[in-house]
Amino acid sequence: MRKRFCFLVFLFGAAVLPLLADTNIVHRWVLTGVPMPKFTKVMVATVTDNYLVRQSFEDEMKKLLEKNGVQAVQSYMVLPPRNEMMEGELRQRIKESVLDGVILVRPKDARKETEEVVTGGVWVPPPGYYAFYPYWNMAYGQFYATSWRTEENIIIRVEVNMYNVKDEKLVWSAETDTVYSKDFDNLGKSYAKTLVSQLKRDKVISKK
Repeated sequence: MRKRFCFLVFLFGAAVLPLLADTNIVHRWVLTGVPMPKFTKVMVATVTDNYLVRQSFEDEMKKLLEKNGVQAVQSYMVLPPRNEMMEGELRQRIKESVLDGVILVRPKDARKETEEVVTGGVWVPPPGYYAFYPYWNMAYGQFYATSWRTEENIIIRVEVNMYNVKDEKLVWSAETDTVYSKDFDNLGKSYAKTLVSQLKRDKVISKK
């Protein structure tokens, strides 16, 4: 029984989920071989102890999903904090809510990346440009940097899984890389837009 409902355990994770911008979907899996279930009512659940972050992101997901014909429920509206509910009660609440899908979002890890950003420079024609015939075989110019700065970004790897409540099977999964930012409101909207757009392209959700 524990294995059967293992996907629900994600809801009890203890991690802070920063909502982010500049998101790239680096891995993606979509159910194949059988018809995609029709999702009309789903719950969006973020694995985080930060209630404000959880609320902001789930509200935005609800708005975007409902624009695409899917009724959405925020987990903070129907589930208490993770330390106040056992797995059996969680299962019962989901069954009673008449949900047909659950979207779980959780951070997996973080890493630092350093890049050099050029802030000034001059462009000069390469030597071959100064006469017509040598230039004939040239296809690009040359840029000489005169100043630059080093930026260190924190990249957050986030995992998103969507399950069919009826048989508790995975139907869609993705991993994203996003540049961390503290502007949770605007960046949460950007992250939600990325997820919903991909769900539409993969035909997991639709207005039909």
